[in-house]
Amino acid sequence: MNQSNVNYIVIDDDPINNMICSKIIKLTIPGTEVNTFIQPEEGLEHLLSVYSKTDAPNAILFLDINMPTLTGWEVMERLKDFPEEVKQRLMIYILSSSVDLQDREKAGQDPYIKGYIIKPLSQAKLRDISDGIYKI
Repeated sequence: MNQSNVNYIVIDDDPINNMICSKIIKLTIPGTEVNTFIQPEEGLEHLLSVYSKTDAPNAILFLDINMPTLTGWEVMERLKDFPEEVKQRLMIYILSSSVDLQDREKAGQDPYIKGYIIKPLSQAKLRDISDGIYKI
């Protein structure tokens, strides 16, 4: 993976989790860009404005499921209406504390979701994504 050409986005209503994710990503892949959003609506606006540009990089999106204003599933529904070039630049991973089998199954049925990760994000989980599960 050309890690210098990949941005990371975290959409989660928990600021502590966002801080942990940002630190883990920057520690594992120094110099990478990480954007975190507590409000899913702001995250969606960012995705549309940044990743619809023709020279936009690819990005890995870590998305929480249980959030008060929009759930992760509602975010996914809105993403499906985004232009195809935006969706093609995103690799989406659910990053959740939910161990509910129904959540895992729902994620597995969505063609835009590449994986389901139980919180917290760790360097090992990030390396697994970088080294094998996910290729740009």
